[in-house]
Amino acid sequence: MSSSISTRDIVTIAILSSLGGALSTFVGYLGNLINLSLGVPFGAGQFMAGLHVFWIVLIRVIVPKRGVGTAGGLLKGTVEMFAGSTHGPVIVLVSLIQGFFVDMGASAAGSSENPKDSSRITWWIGAGVASAANVIVLQIFYFTGAPILYIIVISILAFCSGIIFAGYFAWETLEFLNDAGTISGFQSTKPVIPKSTPRVVVHRNLPAVVFVLFLTVGSLYYTTNVAHVFADPYTCEVRGLVDNPFSFSLEDFASSEITIEAELIGAYTHLEPANYTGILISTILQQANIQTGAVGLQIIARDGYSIIFDIDTVMTDSNFLLTRSDDGLWLIAGDYDGSMWVRKVTLLQVY
Repeated sequence: MSSSISTRDIVTIAILSSLGGALSTFVGYLGNLINLSLGVPFGAGQFMAGLHVFWIVLIRVIVPKRGVGTAGGLLKGTVEMFAGSTHGPVIVLVSLIQGFFVDMGASAAGSSENPKDSSRITWWIGAGVASAANVIVLQIFYFTGAPILYIIVISILAFCSGIIFAGYFAWETLEFLNDAGTISGFQSTKPVIPKSTPRVVVHRNLPAVVFVLFLTVGSLYYTTNVAHVFADPYTCEVRGLVDNPFSFSLEDFASSEITIEAELIGAYTHLEPANYTGILISTILQQANIQTGAVGLQIIARDGYSIIFDIDTVMTDSNFLLTRSDDGLWLIAGDYDGSMWVRKVTLLQVY
C-alpha cells in the first residue's frame, strides 16, 4: 500500500474526526451525568472515556498510515472544542495526546501499513492507554494535588473504558462496516455472512445498536432535563421562593462589587490565598426578596452539578460571592471546603 495520503483518506479523516468531535461533546455530558448520579464533581465520568478514543481508533484502522491517529485527534479535539466541550481549549490537547498514543499502539501492534495482520489485543491495550492519558492532562489543568491513589483509580477506570469502548466496541463497529461493505482492507475475525442473510448481521451487531441508542437517549435527556448546555456562561438566574425572580449578569451589580481574600482547600485541589472580586450572593438575593419559609439555597452549575447551603447562613456570609472566570461565573465560598466552590454557576434556586 502506498504511504501517501489520498483524497479519500483525507475525506475519511475529516468526516470521522468531525463526527467524533461533535458526538464526544455529548459523551462528555453523559460523563457529567454519571458524576451527578454519584454526587461527585469529576472522576466517575471516566467510565465513558473510551468513547472519545473510539473515533480515533476508527480513523487509524481505516486509514492505516503513520501519524493519522495524531492528526485525527487534533482535528477531533478542535471540533469538540467548538461544539461546546465542557473542558474548552484543553480538550484539543487531550485529544491530540490520545491520537499520539493510538499511533504508538498501532506501531506496537505490527505493520502500520497493514493493520489487518496486527494483534487486536495490542490495539485494544493501546486504546486503553490513550484513554487513560486524558487523566494526566486533566490532572495538570483541573485537580493538581489530588492524592496519587485517586489518580491511579480513575486512570484504571479510564484504561478499562478504553479497552471496552475504543477497543472491543470499535472492532465490533469495524466488523459491522465490513459486513455492510462500507470499508475494505479490514480482515474480519468472524465468518463471512452471505448477503442473503441480513438478519444475522443485525443480531451480530445488536449490542452495538443498543449501546448507540443508550448514548443517544442519555445525551438528549442530559441536555434537555439536567444541564443548561446552551446557557450564557456569564448570566445567572434567581428562582424559587422569591418574590422577584430574575436573570442577571455581574455588571448589573457593578456598584456593589467587593474584593475578598480566600484560599481554596479541597481534597484534590489547593489554590493559594488570592483576591477575588465579585458580588455577594446575599446582595443578589436581597433584590429577589426571599419569601418567608425559605430554608435553603441550591447553587446549580451549567453541567447540572449543584450544592446546597443554608439560606440564613448565606445571607450573613461576607465571604460568599460570585466572580467572573474564564469559563463563566464562579462561586467563591471562602469559609467552606474547596468542593463547595462551584464553577459555571447558572442558577440560584431558593427553596
